[in-house]
Amino acid sequence: MQSFPPLNKIFSKIFFPLFVFFVSYNFFSQEPLKIDDNYLLFEDAKTKEPVIIVNESTGYRGFNFETRFKTKFPKDQKINDFRDYIFQIDSINYFVDKGCGIVLKFENNTFNRIDNSFKQRNQFHAVPFIHNKSIHLWGGYGLFTFKKFTTYFDFISNEWYLKKTKNKKEVIPRSNAFYLKKQHNLYVFGGKFHDGVNKNKTDFYVRNLDLKTYTWSRGEKINPNLPFFPFQGYHNQFQYGNKLVIILDNKILEIDLFEGNLKEYEFKNSKTIFNIVYHQKNNSISFTYRVNDDLFVDNISYDDFKGNMIAEEPLYVKEISMVVVYTVLLFFSIIIVIYLSIRVYKKYKTKKNTLIYIVKRDTFYTYKKEALNLNPLNKEVLKVFINQQYNFFELQTLNSALSKDVKDDNYVTINKRRERVLKDLKFELSNILKIPKGEVFSTRNSELDKRVKEIRLNIKIRVK
Repeated sequence: MQSFPPLNKIFSKIFFPLFVFFVSYNFFSQEPLKIDDNYLLFEDAKTKEPVIIVNESTGYRGFNFETRFKTKFPKDQKINDFRDYIFQIDSINYFVDKGCGIVLKFENNTFNRIDNSFKQRNQFHAVPFIHNKSIHLWGGYGLFTFKKFTTYFDFISNEWYLKKTKNKKEVIPRSNAFYLKKQHNLYVFGGKFHDGVNKNKTDFYVRNLDLKTYTWSRGEKINPNLPFFPFQGYHNQFQYGNKLVIILDNKILEIDLFEGNLKEYEFKNSKTIFNIVYHQKNNSISFTYRVNDDLFVDNISYDDFKGNMIAEEPLYVKEISMVVVYTVLLFFSIIIVIYLSIRVYKKYKTKKNTLIYIVKRDTFYTYKKEALNLNPLNKEVLKVFINQQYNFFELQTLNSALSKDVKDDNYVTINKRRERVLKDLKFELSNILKIPKGEVFSTRNSELDKRVKEIRLNIKIRVK
């Protein structure tokens, strides 16, 4: 008769391994947690693991949301109003109302209100950031206007205050802006600008707020043809190292402001994403999404969330450096100043080197209307030059003016008189017009006959 092994051995060798496999499979491949619309998703500041609060009383924590706990949300507050502004300071989570004002503290699975404020409704979709362990909000929309001021929460008075910033003209009011913080610098760009008044306003430049000095400055210009421009609605974004990740429609965009590039990835599994939280601890993301009419929350690695890269583009538009522009403008300004100065100087010099002869008075004057005290012979010789303005002519032409009172035509006498008169005129005109004596007359040998001397007066004479 054939013998069979005992039942306990059959169970231990066959059924027990199958049982362990079945339990393990169900534990490690559990379905995503189903939730309702009334929830709050965030990262625990102390453990760095995801937490979701549902129905204002039940919480789930852990990367598989496997740990359930009870909590209480302030009765007079709506949990959905605190999804936009979530902060971590010294291992404690803080939540700010979506329009600014009310501040909640989450510690040891308990929510407590800590502010002495109210629902301000003045900074919807603002830029949240932390500096010096203090909660800040910049910009936003409220009371029918876009904002560009900075508010901060004071943990001593538990009140909100305005933070004075410098050079505010460098930034345009907006809401829904893209933002990234690196060390003591806050970078913002894009967003929603226009309302019923400012319909065409936009801004393609990266704006930088230096948190050491609270001074705004303008950075490089972003290419307006990139897929997130001119996007002005709701979007999910999170900081991934020094990169900004934006979830738009079916696109995953990684923006590197410092390397100046944009990489676009496809979704591995297309889902309608509502809220998303990045966990640096294990490079994973927690997110809520809808399938048909059901809402779920899940956590997967960021690498499994994004698909293949489908495009890479430069982020910025190449512009001429403002230093180059200013240098060129300065150069041309100097050239213009030099050119105008030369023209003015030449005009002044020409005017200064001009004599005026008034016929009725038979008198020569300077440009300052000062009369020249010339003897009759010098005056007559100077008159000869009136008809020879800036022209060379023979020295002998002057003899007619030099020989009017000479009875006999003595060539030697006239030549000596001519030399004396020209010497006197050179001295007098040089002294009166303040020019070198060598610049009064020019002489040369005639081009037709080298034996003949020619002369020219280098001073203009105007006749009135």
